[in-house]
Amino acid sequence: MRLTQPWLYMQVSVVAVCCVYCKQEKLLFTTANNIQEIDLDTLVVKELVYQSTESYSLAYDEKERYVYSSRLTENTIVRFPYPNDQAVNSETVVSTNRPYYVAFDSGNSHLYWTELNTLGRVVRCKSDGSDVTTIVNGTLPIALALDTHDRWIYYSTETSNALLRVTFDGTERQVVINLSSRLIDIQVDFVDQRVYWMEYDTGDLKSVLNNGSDVKTVMSTYVKLYNREIDIGGDYIFYTSYKNILKVHKSSGKMPTVVHTEQVQIDGLLFYKLKSRNISNFTWFSLHSGKLCSKNVSVQPRADDSAGITRE
Repeated sequence: MRLTQPWLYMQVSVVAVCCVYCKQEKLLFTTANNIQEIDLDTLVVKELVYQSTESYSLAYDEKERYVYSSRLTENTIVRFPYPNDQAVNSETVVSTNRPYYVAFDSGNSHLYWTELNTLGRVVRCKSDGSDVTTIVNGTLPIALALDTHDRWIYYSTETSNALLRVTFDGTERQVVINLSSRLIDIQVDFVDQRVYWMEYDTGDLKSVLNNGSDVKTVMSTYVKLYNREIDIGGDYIFYTSYKNILKVHKSSGKMPTVVHTEQVQIDGLLFYKLKSRNISNFTWFSLHSGKLCSKNVSVQPRADDSAGITRE
């Protein structure tokens, strides 16, 4: 049937399409008595959780959306939901012996940590604290990082100036590279296939390919015994240095920028990215009802849109 009203031809069309793109980048960090976040766009700082003791490390479960926090002197690892706009309390996941560093394998829902003891170890359990398993024993293990692609656990100890790694099942252990300083923190960069670390005794930030070759010094901070946590956010390395959080480009020779300063020492650090794309408000004229109609449509981000921790 042919329509006789010519104005209808003009009205049957999409009048407006509004595309909304949202990206948030935040840093979570710990001090002596609380865990806070800073919005990297607005630089607004918000307290997330009050705690009665220091936490030296944070880890994130991308699936269940929990932040895990080690409490060295309380011999526990706790967690709390994040993101969350309401006041939250931490719940104890596992009781253990002097947990120092934590990391999380979201693909398998496994929590990993180091026990800072003379008879220390690298340990794993399920996200609910069950099935505690020793991966490798060592004297005073400190830092810990997971290569979930190639199934290596990178770690360091107080007694060996070396970057070490062990398979996830603990059957093979390797010295990746010997160094002249203890490693206070380690991170794996899956994009560049490099491992980054902060040297505690020299203040140098360095990296190496995951096969142990091509060692590079990203930056010499000349700050000894005060640099601690590092994390990777896109092209930048974020790190803590006494009361400051700084960032530096992954390319060697760049100068760092201060992101945030506290009144007390900053210990743990976690980079968090929320990224989503929504196409909203398709608007059209309905021939059936004779009314202007609209509908919001949400589109999931493509795989190549994601970096870091992606949340809808």
